[in-house]
Amino acid sequence: MSLPKIKQIVKVVKLSDETGEESFLGKSGTVIYFDYDCGCGQSYPDDPMIGVKFADGKIEEFWEEEISY
Repeated sequence: MSLPKIKQIVKVVKLSDETGEESFLGKSGTVIYFDYDCGCGQSYPDDPMIGVKFADGKIEEFWEEEISY
C-alpha cells in the first residue's frame, strides 16, 4: 500500500503498541508530515511515522497500519 498524501484525511483505526493514546481511536485528522528520524525503527521511504493533526489542534504520530485512508 502506498502512503497517504500530505493534507489527506485519515482515521485512526488501531494502536500497534502500548505507547499509543487510546483517545485517538476512531478520530479523523489531516496528515501534515512524515518523520523518518524519531528513533522508532522507521525506515525511508516506505515506513515513516505519520504526523496527523486533529480538529482540536493536537498532533500525534502513527504507523501506516494504525490509520485508514
